[in-house]
Amino acid sequence: MAQQTQTPRTPRPGAMTQAMAAAKGASGPKVLRIGVMQGTRMSEERIIRDRGTVTVGTTERNTFTVAAPELPGSFELFSMVGGQYFLNFTEKMEGQLALPEGFKKLADLRNSPTAKRGPTGWQVALAESSRGKIQLGEVMFLFQFVVPPPPQPKPQLPAAIRAGWVKNIDWTYNACFSGFLVLAIASVAYVEYVYDPIVDDDLSLDDARLVRLLATPPPAPEEPEHQEAAENTQQQTGQQQQQQQQSAQRTQQSAEQRTAARQDAAQRRADQAASAATRAADAAMAALNNSAEFAALTGANDTGRGSARDALSQGGLMAGTAADLANVGGIAAASGQVGVRRGGVASAGGGLGGRGLGQGGTVESSGNNIGSGQEIVRERVIHGNADIGGGESTGGEGQVDANAVARLIRGQIGGIRGCYERELRNNPTLSGRLEVNFTIGSAGRITSASSDGPLAAAAPTVGSCIVSRLRGLVFPTPEGGAVQFSFPFTFSPGG
Repeated sequence: MAQQTQTPRTPRPGAMTQAMAAAKGASGPKVLRIGVMQGTRMSEERIIRDRGTVTVGTTERNTFTVAAPELPGSFELFSMVGGQYFLNFTEKMEGQLALPEGFKKLADLRNSPTAKRGPTGWQVALAESSRGKIQLGEVMFLFQFVVPPPPQPKPQLPAAIRAGWVKNIDWTYNACFSGFLVLAIASVAYVEYVYDPIVDDDLSLDDARLVRLLATPPPAPEEPEHQEAAENTQQQTGQQQQQQQQSAQRTQQSAEQRTAARQDAAQRRADQAASAATRAADAAMAALNNSAEFAALTGANDTGRGSARDALSQGGLMAGTAADLANVGGIAAASGQVGVRRGGVASAGGGLGGRGLGQGGTVESSGNNIGSGQEIVRERVIHGNADIGGGESTGGEGQVDANAVARLIRGQIGGIRGCYERELRNNPTLSGRLEVNFTIGSAGRITSASSDGPLAAAAPTVGSCIVSRLRGLVFPTPEGGAVQFSFPFTFSPGG
């Protein structure tokens, strides 16, 4: 059998670099690795790569910030002197160190010639094989010397991406996009700076163009030559005056044309409005003429009465009523006088012959007709007087402005007097005092009301009418609950 030969594997450049860095770090001096424990928990751990001084204290400027009242604001726990670390400790610190000569406690080192006394405590030299722990209250510092780990390489993009970004460009797409941008920019520039259409319509003369024409001064004449200045001065002055007169005439003509156009438009609108009103009136007359109610009242559809327009133009619905009534005979009083009462026509002597109008009977008379000089008795108008007394609160849990309540009730004096006058028609001698007791609820409305007094007993409808009117009022909202009021009213017949 042929012996197989193996080719040695070449390490990668990155792996070789890391191995060299690790070897270099291993050959160099060791660095401090310090951990901080608070109670039973490791709160912080750090490697001091720069081999410098390590400080602890309560401020943020220290290497390790710890909350220990036994420490000052800043204390050098590890000092670097001549390339060698020294441990500094005080009387309050306890712990144990592993030195080249063996394990030592801090209490023993204070009395040992190995430790040197300083202004802040004791100082002992450390070797790279030293380690230990230092206790200060509830805080414990653990330290040892270790080989510094190799530095982490910076992250880099893959080699394929770093070297081939130009090859990944889509040149076809970029060329098309660039051409589109150039075309768009050229089109915008052409429209903005080159293309300028001139639209001039000689037949249209709007307000904007008129203002532009009036505001634009006439072109200045060219300056004549020196030798011809005296000859052309008078001619130019005449031409300018003529141009100014022509411009003023054109302006006046334009103003007159606009005024005439506005007047024509107003006249057309007025004619259209009048025509619309005439059509509306004709439609209303046609509808009225075809109405059965109007025909029943006026006989507008009869042959002898004409249309509704004719009936209205001849005096309206009551045209001819006076003449027709003057020719009607047979309506007379039985004893020579006619009396009128509500609900119909009756004679002073007991009616119209005992039968009513429209019942098929006749009206008998004694020969004295209406309008023959006899006195006509007219219906008497009823008037009453109403006086509102001073109301007052009679109880309740709340409070309300009594003056405001009185103002609202006095504002209803007309309606209250009307309640009394309606009953006064049936009883002309009705008079007396009436009291209205009511309760104003929390919403400002009357929740309960009643009337009392002599007039309420004689005419209960007056009291119920007044109570109904007061229930429709909205009074001020009481504070604290409902309020009870009592208002007196005095009524008497008027003249």
